[in-house]
Order: sequence, then C-alpha cells, then structure tokens
Amino acid sequence: MRKLAVIVILLLMGIAASAQHEGIRRYFSSYTLNNDTTTDMRFYNDTTLDEFYKFMQQQKVSDNTLGLMNPGNPYLPAIFSKKPGNHDFYFLNNYQAFIKSHSDVVYFDAQKPFTRFDFTGGTKGLEIVKFIHSQNFSPYFNLTFNYDISNSNGYYLNSASKVNALYLAGAFTKKKYQNHFNFIFNKINSNENGGIANIDKFESGDIRAVDNNVILSKASSSISQLGGQYNHEYRFGQYTIDTIIRDDKHDTVLNKNLHSKFSIVHDITFDRYIRKYNDIVSSFYTNYYKDSSKTLDSTTYYQFNNKLLFCLNIHDDSTGNQMKLYAGLKNKLYIFNIDTTYKSLYNSTYITGNLIFKHNKTNLQAEADYCVFGSDAFDFNVSASLRQMFGDYLGLNAKVGYSLCHVSTFDSYYASNNFKWENDFKKNGLGTAHLDFFYEKFHLSVGANLNLLHNYIIYDYQAMPTQINKANMIVDVYINKTFNFWKFHWANEVAYQYISDKQYVRLPEVVGYTSLYFMTGMFSNALTLQIGLDAKMNSNFYGYAYMPATSVFYLQDDKKFGFYPNLGLFVGAKIKRFRIFAKLSNYGALFMKPTYFTLYRLPDNPLAFNFGISWEFYD
Repeated sequence: MRKLAVIVILLLMGIAASAQHEGIRRYFSSYTLNNDTTTDMRFYNDTTLDEFYKFMQQQKVSDNTLGLMNPGNPYLPAIFSKKPGNHDFYFLNNYQAFIKSHSDVVYFDAQKPFTRFDFTGGTKGLEIVKFIHSQNFSPYFNLTFNYDISNSNGYYLNSASKVNALYLAGAFTKKKYQNHFNFIFNKINSNENGGIANIDKFESGDIRAVDNNVILSKASSSISQLGGQYNHEYRFGQYTIDTIIRDDKHDTVLNKNLHSKFSIVHDITFDRYIRKYNDIVSSFYTNYYKDSSKTLDSTTYYQFNNKLLFCLNIHDDSTGNQMKLYAGLKNKLYIFNIDTTYKSLYNSTYITGNLIFKHNKTNLQAEADYCVFGSDAFDFNVSASLRQMFGDYLGLNAKVGYSLCHVSTFDSYYASNNFKWENDFKKNGLGTAHLDFFYEKFHLSVGANLNLLHNYIIYDYQAMPTQINKANMIVDVYINKTFNFWKFHWANEVAYQYISDKQYVRLPEVVGYTSLYFMTGMFSNALTLQIGLDAKMNSNFYGYAYMPATSVFYLQDDKKFGFYPNLGLFVGAKIKRFRIFAKLSNYGALFMKPTYFTLYRLPDNPLAFNFGISWEFYD
C-alpha cells in the first residue's frame, strides 16, 4: 500500500505541476446548520501549507493532547477549556476528533463539482484517507459525501486501531421550502493494551519502546454509531422581482427575493450507538461479576430528538445585517441498554430558544434550553457569544454560559463484568467564560478562559464515579503570536493553567507549542516550499490513568511526567491545488531519555516518519 501511495504521489505531483488550473479560486460556498445556517470555512480556506503537517485528528482539537497519538485511541486536551462538550453517548467523550456528528456536517452550494482527496501514511502501518465530493444536481439541490478511514498497527503491543467515519448530506433550498438531511456512520475498533507494564524499564531505555510488555494482550473495544437527521423550514412571505441590467452583456436578468418575516422549522434526529468490550481474565481487574473466564460487555444507546421552532425574522437586509429569534419545543427520548440485563427509557421535553443578531461589525448569538417536564425536569443551559470588530483587524471574542443538568445515565447506573455501580448523584453545574482579544495584522491573540465546576463527576483511584461537591475553579490565560521575518515565520502558543483543586482535576500548569519554518516561492511562484521544525511540551503533573473496560480517565498518584520537549522536523510543498508534506516526529528520542509519557503508562509515539498529500479539483 505504501509503495503504491508513493507512486500515486509522484504521479499527482506531475499532473498538478502541468495542470492549467486557475490559482485557488473557489467554486463553492459551505455552511453548517444549527437552527440557522452558519458559514463554514474549513474547506474553503484549507488550501495553504499552514499547519498542513499536523496530520493527526487530535491536533485539530489541540496541539497538546494527552494519550496515544494514534487514530481511534482516547485522548484528552492538556488545557481544560479545549475539551469538547460531553457527547450524548458517554463512551465517545474521548474520541470526538475521529467521528462525524450531525452538528459538524458541512453543506455545500457547489457551482462546479468539488472533490478533495487526502492521504497520510507512515511508520507502523499508519494510513489516513479522507475523501469528500460535493455536487449540485440542480441550482437548488446538492449532495455531499464525506468519508474518512484510518488504520494503524500502533507503536506498542496490542494497540492497533481502525476508524471509519462518513456522512451523506443533502440540501434542497428552493423558494419557500428549505430541506437539509444527513446520514452518519461511525465505527471505531481499537485494541486495548492498558499501557506499558514496566515504566522503569521503558524510561531507562533498556528495552525498545515497541518491545515493551503491556498490561493487556487480548483486550479490544468497538464503538459504532448509525444516525440520521432531517431538517426542514417553511418560510412565509412574498417574492419581489427586481430587474438587473448587466452592462457587460447589454441584457437584463430577473432577481427574485423572498421577503419572509416568519418561518416554521422542524428537526428530527435519530441515533443508535453500540459499545462492546472484549477481554480474557487477567490480574489487571479486581472484580469479575458475570464471567470469570472472559469479558463480553455490551452497551446500547438509542436517542430520538424532535424539535419544532417558530422563527421571527425581525430584520434581514442585503448588507448582512440580521436579527432573528427562534423559539419552540424539543423532545428528547433515549433508551439505555446494558447487555440483556438492564433497560431504561427516558423522555424529556424542553423549551428552547435562540437569538441571532448581526449588525455591521457585531455578531451576537444567545441560546437557552429549559426542561419543563420528564426525566431531566428543570435542567437548563444558557449561553451567549459575541464577536465584535473595532476596525479591519482589531476585535474580540467573548462567551459566557451556565448549565445545571442531571448526570449522565452512565454515571448513574452501570453493570459490566468488571465494574458496576448505582448512584443517586445531584445535578452538576458548569459555569464558563471566555474572552479573547486579537489583532489580525500582527498575528496576535491574547485571552483567558474560566470554568467553574460544582457537583462534578471524577473517577477515583479505582476508576469508580465519584461526585465532588466542593467547587473547583479552572482558569487558563494564553497568548498566540506569529513573528514574520522576511521568509521566516515563528508561531507560538503558551498557556498557563490554574486549578484551584488539583486533587481532582489533573492537568499540566504550563503548556506550550512552537513552530519555526522557512517558506518561499519557487519557479516564478508556481511552487511554494516550506521547511521547519516544531516542538510541544508541558510541565510535570500527575496525569490520569486510563481504564479500558469503561473508557474513562481516572486518578493516580504513582507517577509524575512532563517537561519532555517533543521535537519534529517537517517539509511541505504546494503546487496550485496539490499539497504534500513529510514529517519526522519526536526525533529527540534518538538522543534523549524516553520519558515522553502523556498519560500514566501511555507514552507518546517514539521516533516516527509520516508523509501525506492533499489534492482538490473541480469537474
């Protein structure tokens, strides 16, 4: 496979170098859908070499992640505020970078068929393939297919993984009736090794990293999701027809505009999740409640969401100024099954609302949910975000929020071969605040995040859920700055993190990432070349241990780790719409002690070589 990939890369480079494409002009617009549409620039702007060498999915979440740098293996951002929100299916909390979600689906309006193909290969059988194709079958109907697949043998014994993540999305947006739908499939298969068996031998370098024994040799897990969403909106109003004179062709065209002040939105979502864990008897687990010879755990979760909203379009003009108010009801029905021994059904009804205000350089959005009756009665969540520009380059982003909700069904009740519990926990609360000042002309961003936790859940030294009634404040302050000297560029991100109660939240105090590279145009700027190095590091801390049977991170006091500079070398090139990179990661392992642990018994990858391409085209 790798030899074939090299041949394909060389062939594509030749095609790209000779192809008569028109620069990086885009023939599509793209957006996500959450009540209203929101412009999405992930594919539109993704044509440069900036950060192209960051090939792992976790690096899209944070430059500093804790856990095995392997697709389909659990991870944790080193900064608390970068952690994604809790997933509906608890077992996917630490895997969200690898999967597709309904809220993450990108819809397109493609004036020409758009296709992009990405391939990343490397040491230990790593293969990451990404493919997206979007095409308008009429001016009003678009279909998009997005498929990611990852395979890796892993750098340590029994750490192979495979991930399939795809969605099919469609948009029919003609006249008064707007339709959007998507189908999602995710599947993660991972071997679970429990970590390095002997940390001292690993750090002494007596045994090669890849030859170290691991705690579990036969354990594996799989998580799958199958889901669909249908969203449709009917807009009330009248059309006006304007005649536009086209001077260049000395003719006229008719421009039809719908003036709608009121619409009705209906959204239905269905998902089925399954998590399985298989193992044989070992000394790693203390308890065997069901079978003393083998473990075959299975958990199934069904969720059905139904939402009806009324939208009042208070103001909407051609300059982009807008004020909309959504209000309505949503119903959430979910079923939680554990093997064949436990089944529970939950049903809740919420009042929900959303305010959108855009005026000149101000963008304000606010959301609120309140459960009026059902299993989650009196749960609520409120949040507001603001983006304010003070000029062409200077601006701020701000966000505040508070939620008070029942704990997950998983934390309330669980029964497996190795773990079981039944808890009557109080509702947990989370208050958040974010403030970020940026000056784009100077490539500078300075900000802070505040998180206030109370009645929150942690997993104790036995990996059992425990509620902490004492409040815990977590604050991080950061600075991002890129220095540009001629053709040299130096990007830096440093964060300081304060945790008022470090006994229960285990994350590093200082986190840093830096990248220094040289970039220049060659052959009359037909080719852009990039050569550089990067490094990531965090301070010492008692990091979490990982429990394979339940897929949670839990407390440990056996080992502190950190202050290891993980160094990388990379080179990249861009020819029109074709990009290529090669990277040597953690080359410091050649001359430094192997102390590159990110979690307890789970080291980062040793020296590794990776390469990749990205090629996009139209028609």
